[in-house]
Amino acid sequence: MINYYQEGLTNTKNFKQLFSKELLFMYYDCPFGNNRQDNWSQYNYILYIIKGKEVYHTANRSWLLSAGTAVFVKKGAWITEKVCGEFLCLVAFFIPDSYLRSFLLENRSLLTKGKNISFENNIVISLEVNERMLAYYESVIPYFNSSVKPPEDLLELKFRELLYNIIGNPANRELNSFLNTLISPLANKIQTVIEANYCYNLALEEYARLCNRSLSSFKRDFYNEYGEPPARWLLNKRLAHSLNPLCNTDRTILDIAFESGFENSTHFSHAFKKQFGISPLKYRQEKSALRRSY
Repeated sequence: MINYYQEGLTNTKNFKQLFSKELLFMYYDCPFGNNRQDNWSQYNYILYIIKGKEVYHTANRSWLLSAGTAVFVKKGAWITEKVCGEFLCLVAFFIPDSYLRSFLLENRSLLTKGKNISFENNIVISLEVNERMLAYYESVIPYFNSSVKPPEDLLELKFRELLYNIIGNPANRELNSFLNTLISPLANKIQTVIEANYCYNLALEEYARLCNRSLSSFKRDFYNEYGEPPARWLLNKRLAHSLNPLCNTDRTILDIAFESGFENSTHFSHAFKKQFGISPLKYRQEKSALRRSY
């Protein structure tokens, strides 16, 4: 999987960057590329689509993002798909947990509107784009094209302006509800991260970064939470996840392997047979025959 944040840092051909302390402003300038791409990010980020369309896919649902759309994307993994024939231009604002939590603790009054409201735990949260926010996004774009880089203090002010505007907007209640969890004692709970991202082929080191832990701390805390090592738990969870699409869809074994978090179909088939005693294809055939017999 591609680290979206790291891609923005290193791919200077397609991404323009501005930095302020821990914060990253990123401008993606309309190149064509892979139609579908597996991504992950250790940071939450705010995304505004300037031109074109892009689709975000998770195991549970998809979002079509078009020009003029703004969203908050939670740290984790997802699949992006570019719409065929569409140029794509966007600006993204990556926010480390430490900075966001500090800002929220300094400005607790902004969060009251979403505190007691429950929403689905989706990786993508829609944000309202009103005239004030449209003017804000347009005000940031010239910084990327200037030959003189703006001072870091000015960029941080622009970042804080963005946070004040979106968090203080009553229309963004779903975002506020999520942000309240970041300042709770359960903010870095492993279960929240792992349950949302187990079906993506991330390395243990990458899961640890999502949980704001070192690898050794992640393994220790994971074992305390689940009673078994993370590698074993992930394998069993991914195999269990594969059973439904094997029985109830006509997707290929290769597609099901990828969708369940396996690196390739060979690894999936070997692990499946070791766990269940038969190959994925044989399992599908037996379940299909059993259904026809009723």
